[in-house]
Amino acid sequence: MFVKDLTVPLNLLKAEALEKRMPPNHPKLMDLRLFIKNLRSGYNGERKIHYYLGLTPPKRFLIFHDLRLPFGDGYFQIDALLLSPRGILMIDGKNHSGKLTIEKNQMIQDYMDKRIVYDNPIAQAHRHNLLLTYFLEKHKIPPMPIASLVAICKSSTELCISPGYTIAEKKICRVSELLGKIDVFYHQHNKTLLDPKTIEKIKRLLIKSHTPLITDIMQKFSVQMVEIITGIQCPNCFQFPMSYKRKIWVCPHCHFISQDAHLVAIKDYFLLNHSSFTNMEIRTFLHLPSTRITTYFLSSLCFPYTGTTKGRVYHQPQNFL
Repeated sequence: MFVKDLTVPLNLLKAEALEKRMPPNHPKLMDLRLFIKNLRSGYNGERKIHYYLGLTPPKRFLIFHDLRLPFGDGYFQIDALLLSPRGILMIDGKNHSGKLTIEKNQMIQDYMDKRIVYDNPIAQAHRHNLLLTYFLEKHKIPPMPIASLVAICKSSTELCISPGYTIAEKKICRVSELLGKIDVFYHQHNKTLLDPKTIEKIKRLLIKSHTPLITDIMQKFSVQMVEIITGIQCPNCFQFPMSYKRKIWVCPHCHFISQDAHLVAIKDYFLLNHSSFTNMEIRTFLHLPSTRITTYFLSSLCFPYTGTTKGRVYHQPQNFL
């Protein structure tokens, strides 16, 4: 059963909102696109893991996607955590292309005439195993088996494990083998060690302790608000800006008509590190013709607000993104 389901990473949404509103000649645009590519690749890998996790018997595990837990002065990230009365299984996804060579002290990716060296994923999994053990000990959770797997998510990736590296052969698998590996873990650890009360305690602890990484995307890529392309992007031809005419939005380029294109633009505004706005701020951003029309839009959206009349500030609703 999914307790913390897979969702699109907030930083990916932020980056994509910035990309479409960043000037095409901005010096950081290529860096931003690489950032998006890496985030999208990681998310696509997690989606494949999610598919196979959805095939596990629902009563065996409580499943948590994308946990970021605190320990000491930092945090550690777990792509997927499976909790059962028999123990915990952690899964780390790798969505690299080309050829991956796993050696005892490193992982090497050869792709498109490039060679990139990464940390050994087994060492990374072992580190997360230890940190999770310390984390649970700190919160007085009784000891239990904690195991880990590394799933290679891209079917076209060539996987080469150094001869004799038996632990890597056991712990690294293709995502298509994941269901079988999870089943082996479940049957190898066949003793019930955690009662329902302890399972519930761990569940609440993981959800409460999860601390998502929130990036100031504008600051990261050195973009000022005055540089941002404002207005509403046409959902048909992707040009800026659409024009407001009698309660509809009209694209002057392709003449596409929309009644709700402003919703995406307001989401962009929130994603670009704004949690609230005034009538004037959102009117300027959307290119609305008057205060009265902006007030009409905002009243129809039923956004929470503080203050009255000219001092009113509208706030981002929960789950609006």
